[in-house]
Amino acid sequence: METLTARALTAQLADDLGWLEQHCRRQCDPGQAAGKLRLAAALVRNCIGPMLDEQPPTPLHVAVVGGAGAGKSTVANLLSGAVAAEANPQAGFTRHPIAYTTTNGPLPWTGRAGFLGPLQLLTQLCPSSLDEDVYQVRRIAADSSSFALLKDFIIWDCPDMTTWAASGYLPRLLEVAALADILVYVASDERYNDQAPTQFLQLLLQTGKPVVAVLMKMRESDAPALIAHFQQEVLAPLSHPPGGGVVATLAVPFLTAAQLADPARQAPRYRIPLLNQIAVLGTPAVAARRRTVLGALHFLVRHGEQLLSVAQHDLRVLQSWQAVVAVGQADFEQRYLREYLTSEKFRGFDEALHRLMELLELPGLGKFLSGALYILRTPYRLLKDVVAKTGRPETPSRPEQRILNDALDSWIDLLRKEAAQHASEHGLWAHVEAGFHDGGLAERIRERFQQNYRNFQTDLAIEVDRTARAIYEQLEKTPAVLNTLRGSKFALDAAAIGGTLAAGGINWHDFILVPLVASLTHQLVELLGKTVVDAQREQTRERQQTLMKQHLSVPLAEWLAQWPATGGSDFERLQRALRRIPTAIAQLETRVQAAMTS
Repeated sequence: METLTARALTAQLADDLGWLEQHCRRQCDPGQAAGKLRLAAALVRNCIGPMLDEQPPTPLHVAVVGGAGAGKSTVANLLSGAVAAEANPQAGFTRHPIAYTTTNGPLPWTGRAGFLGPLQLLTQLCPSSLDEDVYQVRRIAADSSSFALLKDFIIWDCPDMTTWAASGYLPRLLEVAALADILVYVASDERYNDQAPTQFLQLLLQTGKPVVAVLMKMRESDAPALIAHFQQEVLAPLSHPPGGGVVATLAVPFLTAAQLADPARQAPRYRIPLLNQIAVLGTPAVAARRRTVLGALHFLVRHGEQLLSVAQHDLRVLQSWQAVVAVGQADFEQRYLREYLTSEKFRGFDEALHRLMELLELPGLGKFLSGALYILRTPYRLLKDVVAKTGRPETPSRPEQRILNDALDSWIDLLRKEAAQHASEHGLWAHVEAGFHDGGLAERIRERFQQNYRNFQTDLAIEVDRTARAIYEQLEKTPAVLNTLRGSKFALDAAAIGGTLAAGGINWHDFILVPLVASLTHQLVELLGKTVVDAQREQTRERQQTLMKQHLSVPLAEWLAQWPATGGSDFERLQRALRRIPTAIAQLETRVQAAMTS
């Protein structure tokens, strides 16, 4: 990965994680995996990015989270000291994050690069029930008892966490939860053990953020027993990294109308312990922000493989496609070998054999002796020609290009059939099927094949000609070896003829035996030469198969295997994200550690 600035690196990583989250949701998995990816991207944007940008640690952020109807808005009012949050008996009334700060506090934190990701700041106050990807800031004219807290803290009232499938509420909630330095988890007496909020709490605990749990809506006499049961049944089974976890569990029984209307003055008994917990956890601010950043970084490092695991199904499907491509490639290669190469004669080697035999004839004055032997072998040559003409004619082999085209058509048909068969199972198969149906994929395959075929033919012609010529050119370059072979061949002819004459004396039958012996010795030498040439012919056959793979089948198979992940497709983007995310996390870890020690 190229070296990026801290801001560019965090932006790229957040973008890759965000894209992976959306891809996960498109694959009909809007559950915890998508939620974890959204949280990871938000941690990069809202925690690590600002720290590497050297932004100040204050204000710290406190996020109030919990399930539907738990009393989050009431707790937000307790923290702020004013009736700012719209407490409403309707579950799910708060549908976008709302921040509470002082009337005269600056808002530089809202302008940070990437702040809250896709959420847009509302310029005018709107009801909490506005269901859009927005957030708003409400200023509070708080009394002195709450002013100290709001001076250094931003209080966030968040949407409900009731189901992982809440594709609208959940991303907004996770964005603020990632931003938070301290979390206040709210649960009611009726629904303190609901599965989804508990799972959400478990996820947030993995970020290393300190959590203050607040139990709501019970009778005051029931508070101790409820706290004990909540700690044992809900909190005890939850895991968290060292240094994090639920640091306190507080109880806020049913509040009267007067207490709800003026929490700063009428409910100090429940408010002050909560403020004290927040103040302790947020002091000093530099240490609190350092804890937030390190927790975010450790979350990314520990959960890196899990974050990428959402793509495992996509990778398996891509591997299935690649396996089909490989099957088609193997059949293509076998058909070429079976239908063409096994019957290809490589006529250039016949010419090489003829040139080799010519080289073995005596040069200079020896040509007269070779000419005499040539005359003696005339009956043999005539008989050989007759046999060749009366033998079974060779069956003409099919043209190479026609065989290759037929094999390619078979390969394409296999891919087209598999894509159509599995198109309804996964987007990758549907993408390939669409490529065949209206994207001209088959034509593009044939075009690439023809381009490579021309290079194949050029290299093949060079290879066959070079190998055939090497049979006799090597001898021409080594005169000592050539003359030894010539002498050996002539000595064999002379010995055979001389032996025949000596054995029977010169007689009329020598007119038959001498030409026969001369022909036999020549045939023996020719067979030896043919053995050498045929060995080179077979090596060329193997080399041609290798060249065909090198120029045709392998490049085409590689291109087909990666085709679904090219051309701007989702799978190209997926592979890029999977390649960049681990490297980016490692680089962030190095940079954060360096920043912490500087």
